[in-house]
Order: sequence, then structure tokens, then C-alpha cells
Amino acid sequence: MELVLPSNEYEHYEKDGKRITVCTMRQKALHTIGLNSSHTGRRLYTRHGKKFYKPYRNYFCGKDKDLDTLAEAGYMERIEEIAHGEKTYTYWFNREGLDWLGNQLGVYIYDEEK
Repeated sequence: MELVLPSNEYEHYEKDGKRITVCTMRQKALHTIGLNSSHTGRRLYTRHGKKFYKPYRNYFCGKDKDLDTLAEAGYMERIEEIAHGEKTYTYWFNREGLDWLGNQLGVYIYDEEK
């Protein structure tokens, strides 16, 4: 099954007279590599008509169904940790996942800087 990122980073809906906003898989994936940050600076650039991105990070800490789906699909790795007495995970994109995400976005994504 080929996963496809949603087109929006957030979904909005009304519940009990309140506006609710939730993050989509797209927002979480972009956040993991820092691409949705306002500080992308020279990390996102175009050369010879192609877009490239050099992430400064490649991790997401928490417990998330969307990222579990990406891990099960083979695009992310994860390790289980205990933080503040609760089970949590640290997720990161592997090379296959960075290539998949780059294809979804139309950007070549390098490995994060070490």
C-alpha cells in the first residue's frame, strides 16, 4: 500500500461550538525534519530547476498513530523510551523514508547534518 501525504498540514472542524484544529500526517512529517519551520533559511534551495533540502534534525518524540503508520510502512524507525513514567517513542525517517517524503513534496532531502 502506497501512503500519500494529505494536502493540508492541519484539519479544522467544529465541535460543541468550538473550533478544533488537529495536525495531519503531513505536518508531523514536515516537523520531524524541520521543513515547516520558519527558519529553513538556506536549507531549502533550488538548483538547476530542482529543489533540495538539508534538514538540521530528523526526529520526533512522542506517541503518534500517524508516525506509527509510517514506521509500519518501513519509512521511519522508532525506539521505545520511558519519559516521565510514560511509554513514549522517538521516531526518525530512514533513507527510504526521506526519499518517499521527498517524492511526496517534490524535493530531494539529504540526510540530516551530523
